[in-house]
Amino acid sequence: MALVYIEQVEEMALEQMQTTHENEIEILNAIDKLAIFYDRGEAKEEELVAKIDEYIEHVHKHFANEERLMQKYDFPKYDMHKTAHDMFLEELDNAIKYWKRYEDITKITNFIRRTPEWIVLHVNTVDLPTSNFLAQKMKSTDS
Repeated sequence: MALVYIEQVEEMALEQMQTTHENEIEILNAIDKLAIFYDRGEAKEEELVAKIDEYIEHVHKHFANEERLMQKYDFPKYDMHKTAHDMFLEELDNAIKYWKRYEDITKITNFIRRTPEWIVLHVNTVDLPTSNFLAQKMKSTDS
């Protein structure tokens, strides 16, 4: 069983946003699987840490790219969307700090396991209209 399924999120009009979401879901599920194996002593901490680092980097690039596109195409609800990203990143940073301070990997894996609910809600209610807007703007700009 996966932590989150791509079918839980709406399909994006903008292909690059769709691909980013699919990749992020794949990484989240890999982290969950590795964490289970790690808890059983069947995976090394280094493997899990590498996948968590991949997720952290992915989230930062994901949000930065969306924000860049929203600014480029003058998305009217940019501030609201960026605030949602900033709040998530602040929670992620706090989880990372807690993990590093106490050297307890479960602090970050527990946070990551709680993120699918936020991701599904954010993608379906915030990213979907953003994607529709950006796809339309890009289409009219290319014409």
